Amino acid sequence: MSSSESTYETCLKSLAVNGNEEAPSTDALLQCITTTFDAQINNTNDSVDAFFLLYAASLVFFMQAGFAMLCAGCVRINNVQNTLLKNMLDACGASLGFYTVGYAFAFGGSFDDEYGKSFIGSENFFLMGVENDFR
Repeated sequence: MSSSESTYETCLKSLAVNGNEEAPSTDALLQCITTTFDAQINNTNDSVDAFFLLYAASLVFFMQAGFAMLCAGCVRINNVQNTLLKNMLDACGASLGFYTVGYAFAFGGSFDDEYGKSFIGSENFFLMGVENDFR
C-alpha cells in the first residue's frame, strides 16, 4: 500500500476481478479493511512490546548504578573503588546469568493446549534456537 492511498482504495483495487467495473460486496470490502487494520495493530503491538522490554531493562541497569552510588556513599573513601568494582561485577554477572538461563526460564516455556504456557521454560538456554522476529 502506497502512502498516498487509503486502506479503502487499496482494498477496492485488490478486490477488483479482471477489470470488472462492478463494485465488490460490502462484506468482502469490510473483511479486507479489517484484515489490514489487524495486521497494522499487531505490528504496533509488537513494537510497543519491544520498546517496553528495552525500557524496563534500561531502568534495571540505572537502578544498579544508583545502588552503586548508594554503596559508595556508605563506605570510607579508600573502599569506594572496591565497592564500585563489586557493583559492576554484579551487573556483569546478572547479564551473563540472564543470557545463560534467565531468558530460557522467562520465555522458553512450551505451549500446551490443555494448560497453556508452562510456568518456567525448559528450552532456549544460551539463546539457542531463538529467532530474530521477537516472538
